[in-house]
Amino acid sequence: MRSELREAASQARDLASSPQVQRAFARHDLKTLARLRPPGDAVAFATPRGHAGTGRYALRRTVDVTDSKGKALGRVIVGLPIDAALVDRLEAASGVTGDEKLAITPDGRLLTPVSTEDMRSMSAPLASGTHLRLVALTPQKPIAEATSQTRWRVFVAALVTLALLALAWSAALRLFMARPVLAPARRRRADLAEDSTARRAREAVALVGEALAATHDPEALVPVILESAVGATGAVGASLVSDGAERFRAGRPERGGPPLTLSLGTENERVGTLLLYPAPGRPFSADEGRLAHWLAAQASIALENARLHRAVEQQAITDHLTGLANRRRFSESLSLEVSRAERFSGTLSLVLADLDDFKRVNDLYGHQVGDQVLRRFAEVMLESVREFDLAVRHGGEEFAVLLPETDMEGGARLAERLADALRATRFTSESGETFAVTSSFGVSAFPASGSTEQLMLDADRALYRAKKEGKNRVERSRPL
Repeated sequence: MRSELREAASQARDLASSPQVQRAFARHDLKTLARLRPPGDAVAFATPRGHAGTGRYALRRTVDVTDSKGKALGRVIVGLPIDAALVDRLEAASGVTGDEKLAITPDGRLLTPVSTEDMRSMSAPLASGTHLRLVALTPQKPIAEATSQTRWRVFVAALVTLALLALAWSAALRLFMARPVLAPARRRRADLAEDSTARRAREAVALVGEALAATHDPEALVPVILESAVGATGAVGASLVSDGAERFRAGRPERGGPPLTLSLGTENERVGTLLLYPAPGRPFSADEGRLAHWLAAQASIALENARLHRAVEQQAITDHLTGLANRRRFSESLSLEVSRAERFSGTLSLVLADLDDFKRVNDLYGHQVGDQVLRRFAEVMLESVREFDLAVRHGGEEFAVLLPETDMEGGARLAERLADALRATRFTSESGETFAVTSSFGVSAFPASGSTEQLMLDADRALYRAKKEGKNRVERSRPL
């Protein structure tokens, strides 16, 4: 739809810039304007004395016509017909196939002839500034068949589950009947001991192990550890306290008695204090206490492993000097963001930066001062970008910023801010001499640069032009 509306806007601008149309507007000559209108009723000319054409479409683009002094003479209106041909173009662009259909609707009333009998539908706004919605329809029958098959599978699974439960109950009953009746008290104590220690320990460790296999995020592991500790020890609640504040909790700690205090963490990094609350009037047994300490030790190892895994993972995608994303992370993110922008008809801007005469800085002041310059420019970048932008050290004195949902002008504005901030920064050498550093910038944007490779190539060409034309400047990519 953006493409269709851009074409309408382009046609309106072309007509508004036509000398014949401008002269007719200046004379308020409706007859000439009517003659100059393209065939069909998509175009209208509006003047203070009347209209040539209807301009009745809900989707339209308007361009003002003014005289040499800026006085408004009228408007050129180009509408986008909402008809079967438009829907056909939308279906072709969106990949709709088979019995699926698209339609256009204002508040539920279809504007294009589509049978909705036995169809399921979803809708989304067609374009900003209108109440029209694009409706996608798909046959109800395949959905109903799939639902029926799913219900049948669930029914069969339920029957199988019930049968297995019956078999398990029958086996347990036969086992119970076959047990000797001697020493029932001793057997009960042994069974209770097994239930309260080994079984609980196995379940708790299994939970932590499953969580560790699913994630290496300590923030996700801690709640599982607390829940496991509560289940394994029979506590009514648990909480993790760090720096004097409760960070996580499980169960109902406020209903428990005096807590059992356990330390979570290792010598390298302390996570916090685990508090386990027993039921009021029923303190933990010796076995439960030993189990809690053992579980805390295992949980500490799991948290340390998760921390180390995250640290290694972060090091692989982070530049160690500046803390920015590195080239590997940039390459992965660039491909992902271009695909996302392409799929959802979004925009994406890329800013490449190269510090001017950086070799001279290293030669005059030394690499240690050069590293300070790199780190300070990285700080300037992080202070200027949004949370979901990606600031990158591309290598050496080259940097990049990836800006989702940002057009060419937005990328250029960011580059200007970075240039101004760097120019205003003063650096000091080891001998006390102060100096300034500048940078050149190249900006490209999607969809004007239609692929990952083209986006990089266009930004690089713009950066080269900035260097060639005097440095310390921002250049936008230009179509070849």
